[in-house]
Amino acid sequence: MNVASKNWFELALNLRGSVIRDIKIQVLLSMVIALIVTILYKRGYSGFSQPILAGLIPGIVLGLILVFRTNTAYERFWEGWHIAGMTIFTGRNLSRQMWFTIPEKTLEDRQEKAAYVLLIAAFFIAMKQHLRGAGVNKHLKSVVSPEQYFELESVTNMPLKVTQWIGRYLTKQYEQKQIDSFQFSAMNLLLDRLVECLSRCERILAAPMPHAYSIHLRHLLILYCFALPFQMVKDLQWWTIPVSGVVAFALFGIEAIGLEIENPFGYDANDIPLDKLCHKLHNDIEELIASKTKSDSIG
Repeated sequence: MNVASKNWFELALNLRGSVIRDIKIQVLLSMVIALIVTILYKRGYSGFSQPILAGLIPGIVLGLILVFRTNTAYERFWEGWHIAGMTIFTGRNLSRQMWFTIPEKTLEDRQEKAAYVLLIAAFFIAMKQHLRGAGVNKHLKSVVSPEQYFELESVTNMPLKVTQWIGRYLTKQYEQKQIDSFQFSAMNLLLDRLVECLSRCERILAAPMPHAYSIHLRHLLILYCFALPFQMVKDLQWWTIPVSGVVAFALFGIEAIGLEIENPFGYDANDIPLDKLCHKLHNDIEELIASKTKSDSIG
């Protein structure tokens, strides 16, 4: 067995990230109803059997709605990944420009610059916490000063506050003639892109799937899966039970996947790994600062 086949079977048998736990009750209920219908049919209640074509039109309608629901959720998920990547890309560029463009004359200047460059990592961490509706965590506390930490505890939009600190630092460097107008404009443009990334993520959270649409979809799922045994019992007999379970597993699973990835910034197994991305950007900036410090000491 080659590596690809082995990985395929490992992925198929891996329950981590699966929605099986989320839909087990719906699947079991569908199988219980199929069991009841089959027992009644076996006892002579043949009126329970309905033509299998009776579910054709509802099945087509349900399929179209599920496809639309899944595509809409995946678009939000993919846009979230795109924004997360753009945040890292912009953060790396801004940290590089700040670290190599802004001059330092004393050790205090270097320490101040390093602290504000680290605020770029703090922005991504604060954005993650903001999107999850959480407050300041240990990781964010480690990259800001105690005064900034207490200030973040009292604001409603932590990442926006971090960009204000960085913006004031850049303005100070420009007013003191440490950077020219072109450098100031270039770094401010990157800072504006970070704010844009934050706003786009907030838009995803502020525009969820319409509540009425989600309710109607679930009504259709319940009606279709619970009515399915009546259409299959005449031809499948006892096989109606497992077949109903498989169909319910497929349909309720698709709906559960769409629900899970609709908000890509949470803690679910299939959400964007924001914690890892934050640590990655933080490590990149730390290495950037350490690389120049090391080269200066060698020189």
